[in-house]
Amino acid sequence: MVHDPLSPSEAVRTPVGAVAGISSAFILLYSLVIMSQILIGLAFAGVLTAGAYLCYRVLAVLDSIADAAQRVAAVREHEASVE
Repeated sequence: MVHDPLSPSEAVRTPVGAVAGISSAFILLYSLVIMSQILIGLAFAGVLTAGAYLCYRVLAVLDSIADAAQRVAAVREHEASVE
């Protein structure tokens, strides 16, 4: 079973993506309005959104590798049973 990872625009439309987007916007606004330090807000919001998305992509790649390994094993098993 091949896994098709979401693009960033599709990921934002999911419930988890919407929560991450709203949280990032809140952190950024809080850092601008309350703390008056944009760098802190950009760092936390960036880590929250980019970190979560990169983690998702790494897991999708690992899932694809595991799927490919299972397909290779199934082909080898089939070839061994034919002979």
